Amino acid sequence: MSQKDKTKQLTLRMPEHLHREFKLTAVKQGRTMGEVTIELIKRYVERASDLP
Repeated sequence: MSQKDKTKQLTLRMPEHLHREFKLTAVKQGRTMGEVTIELIKRYVERASDLP
């Protein structure tokens, strides 16, 4: 397994109503919650790396 293929698990606690809304929104877009979460984390890291 290459470095790029390795994964780690993230456990996140959130209010039930937010989880429900998140899941419904992801499903409507044909995506998984994991896919959306990874995209959001990538954007966050990119923005943070642009800061001085």
